[in-house]
Amino acid sequence: MNMDMDTTVQMHRLLLFSLGEGTYAADVSFIREIVHDQQKIPLPNAPDYIPGIFNLRSEVVKVIDIRLIIPLSGGSTKKKVIVFVPENAASTRFGMVVDEVYGIMEVSTDRVSWLDRTGIHVENNFMIGFFSFSLAGFLGQSSRKYVAGDDEVVWIDFEDLIQTIIDEERSHNIVFRLTALFNPQHLLTGDWRSQKK
Repeated sequence: MNMDMDTTVQMHRLLLFSLGEGTYAADVSFIREIVHDQQKIPLPNAPDYIPGIFNLRSEVVKVIDIRLIIPLSGGSTKKKVIVFVPENAASTRFGMVVDEVYGIMEVSTDRVSWLDRTGIHVENNFMIGFFSFSLAGFLGQSSRKYVAGDDEVVWIDFEDLIQTIIDEERSHNIVFRLTALFNPQHLLTGDWRSQKK
C-alpha cells in the first residue's frame, strides 16, 4: 500500500447561480431555500438595495436586489430569491434576488483558486475564490458532479455579505464592495459613489 498518495480531497457543496453576465457560487450551508421572486412591501428609510420584504410561510424575508444599485446586463423575467439561513431564531431573514439558479455542484478544493484572506483589513469584496467549469456540461447531466470547462465562477462569501448588511459599522462600504463583486467596470464611472448605503 502506497502511503505517499493522499486520496482524501475535500469537497465543497456550492449552489450555482447567475446575476447579470456573471456566474456565482455560494456554500449551501448558508442557504435555506430558493423561492420565486414576488411582490414586496417597501420599507421606509431602507437602503436602495433593499426594495422591501415579503412573507414566506409566516416569516418575514428582507430582500436584497443588487440591480437596484448596480447596472447589470441581461436578466431573467422569472427571477429567484435565495433565502439565507438566519443567525438564530430571532434574526432577520434575508434573501437575495438572482437571475437564475442552476443547482448544487460539488467542487474539490484543488479546483479552486483561493483569495488570500489572511490580512485583517483585506477588502475581499465578498469573494472567497474562483474556479472554472462547464455550465453546459453540468446542466447536461443528472448528477452534481463538476465538469471541466472554461466558464468562470466567483465563489461568494454569503456569511460575510450577511454580516456586513446587518452590522452598521461595516455596512458603510457595502455599495463599493457589491459593485466590485458584480460589476467592477462600473467602479470606473464613479457613479456608485452617489448610491445610498
